[in-house]
Amino acid sequence: MKKILTAQTLGFNLFCIGLFLLPSALFLAGISLLISLIFSTISNHKEYFKDVWNIPFFIGGLLLFISALVHSLGNNTLLQYEIDDYLSWIGLANWIPFFWCFWGFKYYLDSAQRRKLCSFILIAGTFPVLISGFGQYFFNWYGPMKTLFGSIVWFQRPIPEREGMTGLFNNANYLGAWLNLIWPFCLASLINTQRNCYEKLTIATFIFGTSLSLILTNSRSAWIGMVIGTSLIVGRKKYKLFLILISIFILLIGIVIFPIFGEFPQLILSKVLPNQIWLEFSDLEISRLDIWKKAFGYIFKNPIFGSGAGSFTALYKIDSSIWKGHAHNLIIELIISYGLPGGLLIFGSIFVMLQNAIKKVFLTFTYTQNSIFDIAWITSLIVLFFSQMVDVQYFDARISLAFWILLSGTRNIITEK
Repeated sequence: MKKILTAQTLGFNLFCIGLFLLPSALFLAGISLLISLIFSTISNHKEYFKDVWNIPFFIGGLLLFISALVHSLGNNTLLQYEIDDYLSWIGLANWIPFFWCFWGFKYYLDSAQRRKLCSFILIAGTFPVLISGFGQYFFNWYGPMKTLFGSIVWFQRPIPEREGMTGLFNNANYLGAWLNLIWPFCLASLINTQRNCYEKLTIATFIFGTSLSLILTNSRSAWIGMVIGTSLIVGRKKYKLFLILISIFILLIGIVIFPIFGEFPQLILSKVLPNQIWLEFSDLEISRLDIWKKAFGYIFKNPIFGSGAGSFTALYKIDSSIWKGHAHNLIIELIISYGLPGGLLIFGSIFVMLQNAIKKVFLTFTYTQNSIFDIAWITSLIVLFFSQMVDVQYFDARISLAFWILLSGTRNIITEK
């Protein structure tokens, strides 16, 4: 028993180190998180099948594996091009290892106090992201910066015209997704009444830096995520405010993108809104609806096993002569790659978990100093999940790791009494 406790303590410490390093030093974070996962697995391997939430992901992983096997046997006869078989095997790395993370990390997130601590660690780990982002945006920092014999590499590129801050991420949308992820934790820290004035001033300064960075990403999904996250953290008694804000926001976006009320409202908004924001929403090369319409056609061609990882890009290029890296929806992307059975089982389980979490947190919770961080935890997962429905930042390993860590903690929130 003492050895198990020692392993779990060491594993938790490594888990916390991995969380802190995750946004700025992925290689070191990955090593730390992997070792912590091994410790957790060794200590709790007999418990795996006792947890019902593991079953759909275990079966889903098998279905993805079978689809990859089918692709490697050359049974994609409906495709009009040859797709590299190895891509389907490589693509499994985006899913199956994270099912392991979902189970293994739950033992480090088994109390509200631990989840609160992890929330602070994620906030602290984001500090280098903000510094690098401001340096990039205001002082033109760019180029790879290496330390510790190359184990930590900060790569930044100059910001192209009409693009926003990227910081330590390859894309402004990826940075926006990460900042959306920690934004609810920042707000929860400010709401926490146990903090003194100095601590609240420090947190308020960090919130200012985070909100400014979110704006400077010029990312539509980041702006929307910030609005949703803020509205949910305000409190469950503020649902009317949340609905009003979202309705106004959707109406404004509808006016900008579609001339549903004629050109006059668009003319007014083009004068009122900052020029950069107006251009971000009005100058859309290809609508998501057009992309999804074609994507559903690809699903129907190979509904059971999918067309293979990375196939959407090739298929869309054939149809439209335009390169698109993904389907702008993670569920659709997974189903096109590996088929309906695996995709629906995996995301159906995630959706049910989210539904249960929302019901528990926003309908039955009473506010305490710890529960506000569980509310922030669920809010962070909601924002991150739904951002994957209109864009795909999931294939950045930092985002996908954070997603499954949040989901793992959410499973504990659901099952705790």
